[in-house]
Amino acid sequence: MATEITEGGQSTLDAFARMRDGSLPLEERFDANFVDHDPAEGQPQGPGGIAWYWEQFGTSFSEVERDVIETIATPTRLVTVMNLSGTHTGEFFGHPPTGKRFTVRNVQVVGFRDGKASDRWGSTDELGILQQLGLI
Repeated sequence: MATEITEGGQSTLDAFARMRDGSLPLEERFDANFVDHDPAEGQPQGPGGIAWYWEQFGTSFSEVERDVIETIATPTRLVTVMNLSGTHTGEFFGHPPTGKRFTVRNVQVVGFRDGKASDRWGSTDELGILQQLGLI
């Protein structure tokens, strides 16, 4: 794993870790005006929307692994490139569990303001997930 941290980027890494800490309330992790620029189908807007998606994903897949390839942290942005894997053990977009495993590329860019996530842009190979699970 390669990590590049620009001057002031450590605070962004800390904010990213806090954003992922599900034990903290949303208002401590996300800006009230959080915008997900690449929401999933049916995802509500705002900070609750991304939490909703993570909950859906966690219900659909077990044994989720994130193999981080590259992380770049600046004072206002964090970029991660990873391989994302999981086992399909729950309903996923209307498809019953297959028990199959997938691995796809995932790229996330998260903007931060005042120590909280303010924006997200991302790309996950959802077609690859569906193909590997034999759903299409």
